[in-house]
Formats: sequence, structure tokens, C-alpha cells
Amino acid sequence: MTYDTQTRSAAPAADAAIAELVRAGGRIAGHLAPDVEPGVGVASWINVSRFVEATGDENPLYTDVQYGAGSVHHTMLAPPAFVLAVRMPDSSGGLDLDRHGLVDTLSTLRLTWNDTIRLGDPLTGRVEITGLTGHHDGAGRPFARVTSAVDYLRHGVPLARGSCEVDLTPRDPQAPARSVHRYDDTEVERMVHELETEEPPRGGRPRFWSDTAVGETGPTLLKGPLSLAELMVWVFAEGRPVRAGNLHHDHLADLPGRQITNPVTDWPAWDRADAWLDSATAHTAGLPAPAARGGLLFSLAGQYATHWMGDDAFLRRLEARITRPLVYGDALRLTGTVTDRYTATDEAGRRHHAVTLRITGVNQRYETVLDCAATVFLPERGRMVTLPVAGGLTPVGGPSPDHPGGV
Repeated sequence: MTYDTQTRSAAPAADAAIAELVRAGGRIAGHLAPDVEPGVGVASWINVSRFVEATGDENPLYTDVQYGAGSVHHTMLAPPAFVLAVRMPDSSGGLDLDRHGLVDTLSTLRLTWNDTIRLGDPLTGRVEITGLTGHHDGAGRPFARVTSAVDYLRHGVPLARGSCEVDLTPRDPQAPARSVHRYDDTEVERMVHELETEEPPRGGRPRFWSDTAVGETGPTLLKGPLSLAELMVWVFAEGRPVRAGNLHHDHLADLPGRQITNPVTDWPAWDRADAWLDSATAHTAGLPAPAARGGLLFSLAGQYATHWMGDDAFLRRLEARITRPLVYGDALRLTGTVTDRYTATDEAGRRHHAVTLRITGVNQRYETVLDCAATVFLPERGRMVTLPVAGGLTPVGGPSPDHPGGV
């Protein structure tokens, strides 16, 4: 546990609350996340279908069994981000945030895959909290950060791994309100044109590594405007249990950190996570309106990568930093640029041809919502991507400034 007391904060009370939380929460590191429930346990057709519908993914590799059987994979796949439906690693440690006047927000999520997810694969996930630390942002405002590690297994064999950072920030009752965006005729006309002319997924046309170049840009994908239906569909896609009435009440009794008093009804056993879907209570989560959960935003970035790379490629790693919420009514434009191109070997000596694709998501106000980096393995003429990947990677020629510790 660390707490940076050298930085002067403009809010001593908030500083004290964060320091107290970090001291009191020291017990959570090294334990399984108490507030993250398991979701689905198999990449069944219905589970995968719910996931791709929630993200608007039209790639037939994830939607059409017959198409998948005729692909290089010989089966329908699930999108890489489907592991989030197995277990979403956005733990805030089960801490009593309401008592400290804090709200939690997923800030960074990183996942690395060793293999594809095939139709019918049995999957399990495990989330362990690795730390709780105190910090100050660039403006001197204090916040705490819960870090966790997640592992996903298939038949008991590692399939993917990752880490997550959830920031706990003081609730600001005087935060400036942001009204729901209203689109004028020009914006509507532009967005309709973008949707109608959007480039389809690359699909079965291989994107060869030798044909890519640093600085190359990909298509623009438009998502939204975000509707309540999309927020609700994600609840089911994410795979977490949705309990009614008495069952939910009993479940929350074991998670005191999730319970707060509903500010509208004064019901004392209310799940603060529901604020992300409820316009009357969104302010309790520090939001101006209902908003997309971090897992949905991460999945949209993953969709951009798979849309760009084609069926023959492999998404090795994705890191997404969420810089602001995507709230009800917002649109999201995703763009990508190749920023690096290299070869690397895994621990079995297999060579992989990789590119780094920087993916950015901006809303209709031209504000950055997502800043992501994807590592994609591409095929070469006469050389397919070899899976599964054996352990970590080392760039050919040794580590470079872009890859100081391997990939």
C-alpha cells in the first residue's frame, strides 16, 4: 500500500477520506474479488449471440455457424472480448464507498489472449485484487485505485489473462451538469450517411503483415447514439446474474460495499451499480445521465480491431484507457492507426508478425472517450498465424524502446 502525501491537495477532507480508505482496505489485496460474480460458463451460440448483438458486431465469424465452419478456424468463434461475459474484472474491492463519499469508475483494462474462443468452449474466470493505492491526479485531487488481475481458463488451460484498474474518486455534488445531446439536422444527415456507407468487416480477405505500414489508417466505425435499450442489452451480454426483489435483497446483504440508500425512494438496500442505468439516480455514480459500462466500451474497441484485421489474424492484446463516460444519447466514433510493425518470437520459438493498432474513440462533442492500443498478429503470404501462443513474446532482435519487456 502506498499513499503519496507529497502532493498538495485542494480538498483536505477528501484527502483524509482516501487515506482512511487505503488504510482500512489493506486487507483486500491478495484475495479474490468479493464483488465480481461469475457470468456465463460456455461459449454457446446463444451466449455469443447476445454478446455480439449488444455491441452491434456484424462479423459473420461471430454470428454464422456455417460461415465459421468454412473459415480458416473451421468453426464459429466468439469475439475476444467475450471473456468479459465469463467474469468482468471491474472490482472495487467490496469497499463501503458510500460511507467515504466515493464513486468507482473503470479506468483501464488490459487483456492478453493465447488463443481464439471457439463455439462450445467451456470457460472459467478468476479475479484477484492485487492492490489498493492512493494517488493524486494532475489537478491535485485525491483518488484511490483498486488493481486486480484476471485469468481465464479453457479446460483448465490458460486462455487469456489481464489486469484492471478501478478508480475511486470523491463524489462531487457541485460537478457541472451536462445535458443530453440533441442532434441537429446536419449531424443527423452526416451520421445516417456514415451508417449507410460504413465499411463492412474485413472477413475472409487476409490482411498481410507485409502490406501494412506505420501510419496506415483504418475505417471509422460509428456507434450510438447510446440508448437505454443498448444499456439494458449489455446487462445480459455481460453475463452477470440479474436478480429480482427478494433474491437481490438477500444477495446485497453479503455485499455491504454495494449497498447504498436510494436517493429517490430512501430504500436502504439499493445496489449502487444500478445508477449506471437509472436517470433518476445517475448522479450518485458521478454521472450526468445513464452511461455505458467500461466492459462495453472495451468490447467496442475490440470489435474495431477484429473488424480491421480480418478472419485470418489474431488479436493478441488490447489495452483500453477510458477517459470519460459515454452517456445516454452520446455517439462514439472509433478510428485506428498503425503505430508499430515488428516480428516477435514466443517461448516455443514460433515467430509472429505483429502490428500495434492505436484505437481512439471520440464522442459527438469531439471529446476522447477511449484511448487504446491493440497488438494484432497478421498472416504473411504462405504463412498463417500459429496458435496457441506459447507464453510471452520477445521482439526479434531483442527488446526495443517500444517493447521494453517483451510483448
